[in-house]
Amino acid sequence: MVVDVPSYTTQPVLYRLENRAERVACEQAMRHRKGEVVDTLEEQLVEWLVTRTPALRQQPDTLAEAIQREIGEEGWEAFGTWAWFPWRQTWVRLLPESAFVAVRTNRNRNKITSEEQAQLATKCVGIAGLSVGSALAMTLAMERICGKLKLADYDALELSNLNRIQTGVHHLGVPKAVAIARAIAEVDPYFEVELFQEGFTPENAEAFMNGLDFVCDACDQVRAKANLRWHAKAKGIPLVMETSDRGMLDIERYDEAGTPFLHGRISDAMLEEMRSASTWKPEFFDAFIDVTQASARGVGSLQAVGTTLVGWPQLYTDVAAGGAHAAQVIRSVFLGEHIPDARHYLEWNEQLLESVN
Repeated sequence: MVVDVPSYTTQPVLYRLENRAERVACEQAMRHRKGEVVDTLEEQLVEWLVTRTPALRQQPDTLAEAIQREIGEEGWEAFGTWAWFPWRQTWVRLLPESAFVAVRTNRNRNKITSEEQAQLATKCVGIAGLSVGSALAMTLAMERICGKLKLADYDALELSNLNRIQTGVHHLGVPKAVAIARAIAEVDPYFEVELFQEGFTPENAEAFMNGLDFVCDACDQVRAKANLRWHAKAKGIPLVMETSDRGMLDIERYDEAGTPFLHGRISDAMLEEMRSASTWKPEFFDAFIDVTQASARGVGSLQAVGTTLVGWPQLYTDVAAGGAHAAQVIRSVFLGEHIPDARHYLEWNEQLLESVN
């Protein structure tokens, strides 16, 4: 089935000024596209030079010489990148890509070393579902835990989503994937994001999974959850699932031989049944959630869905924490740490109550 997806701009237009043809194209574009102009390139360059040689802060003459050497004989007009954000109607001038990335990730050091940052830049992560998934996507991009994201979600942003998805009211009615891709581009216009606005489907599963180094299950449909695991195991891709109740985090190491589906909670036969299921059965739900371990409010909420509740409740604190926890797992696996296949409960409030009692 072919899904007709509206076209949205999610990446800025970049003009790299060291390239003469792009410089001329930029001059023409700036004459025709009027909007806000943000130019802090000199301050960015100073920050880059100082991050490489901190002593330059106390050596203004040496710093001025370093600036001149960096911009070269062609001067400021041929240095850096102009980025045009059409959805913001804004021009922003930035450092060249390598310098921009070095400065933007500089405060990661040395919790993430420069060598590790370069290693992470080669990785690609796929995220299916953009509630908890939106927090994970932003965290991965903010820390540059990977060099590319694939985002799959078919939903448009609704007002009730704004309790947990960081975007603005100007994106109401816009696909969630578009809103998140734009948010990432506004932080890092050089970061690569590929969108699957029809969601994760049997038709696009191969394209979505191809090239992934890690995949996140943050979706609601039983069929999609099962197919993510089937493809992850077939391709040897580790998977993480964060469920915003009691901070439940599943780390599924399908990159390791013999790993069963969801820590053995799902048999091969059940997974095959799930792969074509259109609705949830109690045994499917219990395999993923384990109702006996859910919070009292979580169980009560589940029973109220469809009567007094329109959907499963998700707090931003839970979503933000879940995204951070999942991102830490992905970073650790990418950097070669031993993270076993397991289910964890990382509810901070429970630890607080235990310490009080």
